[in-house]
Amino acid sequence: MEKAHLRHLLELSPEEKRTFLDSFDMIMSDCDGVVWNFTGPIPGVDRALQLLKEKGKKLAFISNNGMRTMAEYKHKFQQLGVDPPEHDIVHPALTTVKYLKSINMRNAVYCIGTEVFKDYLRNAGFEVLDGPTDHIADERIPNGVRVFSEYFSKTTGPKVGAVVVDIDVNISLSHMMKAKCYLQQNRDCLLIAGATDYIIPLDSSMDVIGPGYFIEILERASNRKAMVLGKPGQALAEFILEQFHVTQPERTLFIGDMLPQDMGFGTRCGFQKVLMLSGGTTKEMLMTHEKPHELPHFYADSFADFVQLYKDVSN
Repeated sequence: MEKAHLRHLLELSPEEKRTFLDSFDMIMSDCDGVVWNFTGPIPGVDRALQLLKEKGKKLAFISNNGMRTMAEYKHKFQQLGVDPPEHDIVHPALTTVKYLKSINMRNAVYCIGTEVFKDYLRNAGFEVLDGPTDHIADERIPNGVRVFSEYFSKTTGPKVGAVVVDIDVNISLSHMMKAKCYLQQNRDCLLIAGATDYIIPLDSSMDVIGPGYFIEILERASNRKAMVLGKPGQALAEFILEQFHVTQPERTLFIGDMLPQDMGFGTRCGFQKVLMLSGGTTKEMLMTHEKPHELPHFYADSFADFVQLYKDVSN
């Protein structure tokens, strides 16, 4: 059964559309599933972004995807006819770098993530540990104490001050074991999470497991709560409000395609929220969702609806 209070943007009355467009000065948007998907830009998003800029709306983009470099993000936006400065593209690896610098982290960082993510940490001057990458043969497993001692010795290597977990398609049980050992060895060792998505949509018919499950395992195994520097984390919300000097959060519109990550984050920041049905959430999923704080104020098919919205208002 549909929730009566959830309305499509194009179903608003002309006066409601005008009021809505006048109610925000800034748009913060997710990228994957909203601006583009795995096959390319979502149709009409280029004209919509250009039009919003022409109308004086400030644009910023907040992604949980640490698999792309900032150069790749910039190139994709340039192809859409917009060219946001790096300051207006929030990347989980760079957010992690800024946080670690803010607390003057001097110890090594153990990172479960992509090489892109690790390189941002390395380039910022942090000693980054990863692995193990060696295969443990079945015949060695009975000698478990000795094998685990070789991989997870408490006496070798630099002191680890933070365990960072983001998307890593090569994650293994040995990575999780090593992360748990670092957290156990040093009670001051931080557990930091980037992307927390449990499911990552590839297209309308397929999705894959995200890092959220692995973060949850480490939280339970270490009896720690991760500091989340990706959406919908409180730490990221505080960072965003400070970085963009947000004094009237109700005049910022947050746009995304995921209910927990995007709409939950918008709620945490006090933003207005629009869910796009162009990515990981269907209308049926939206209408049956039972967590009020993860629901949008409005929904739309895609960014292209803003073009029609402005046409309706001008007419």
